[in-house]
Parts: sequence; C-alpha cells; structure tokens
Amino acid sequence: MITEPNDFQSRLRVLLGLQGAVLTDEELSHTAECYAKCPGKEHWDVREYAQRIGLGAREYRVVRGSSVQDVYRSAERVRAAAVGTALNELESQDRLGEAPQLVPHVESTRPVG
Repeated sequence: MITEPNDFQSRLRVLLGLQGAVLTDEELSHTAECYAKCPGKEHWDVREYAQRIGLGAREYRVVRGSSVQDVYRSAERVRAAAVGTALNELESQDRLGEAPQLVPHVESTRPVG
C-alpha cells in the first residue's frame, strides 16, 4: 500500500487523467485520507446507493471488497468507476513492482554517431 499521500495523489491523478477523469485537489486529498484507512487486497468496486434527499437520486461509492467504508463518492457513476479503476491499476503496479511513469518517456529521434 502506498504511504506517501503526495505520491499517491500524483499517481492517482495521472491514472485518472488517462481515463479522462479529473478530481479536484479536495477530492484527491479526501480520497487519499480515506484510502489510508481501507487496507486490504480485494479489488475496488463501485456500489450504487439511493440518496435520502431527492426522488430517484443515486450516489455511487468506491469501496473495497465487502467493506462498507468508501474512499470516494459521486453522483456520477462514470467518475466513481474511473476512481475505482485507477485505484485497482495503482495497486496492481505496486504488486508487480512497476515504477510508474508520471512523465511519458519520449524516444530521441536523433541519429547516433
């Protein structure tokens, strides 16, 4: 599990960006804070909940396994799904020991010699 909040937020921001999703700094900070409180190895998933306010209103929460504690909530399923997917990818990278590239590597096209 990632321990540095800034590293976590930077990596999560990049993975979300690859999906076309953007979280505010406040959302990223809140997600990082909640993430630290949700240890485990199960995959992150999105659950749909009915909100108490508003007829037919739905809220989508990103949770781990069978836990009820969420790390992110949104009225938009697409945003919640992007966070869940990004968290799963981030943890997959950690398990495989892959060093994430925060800045894309660009090959030089200059001739050698």
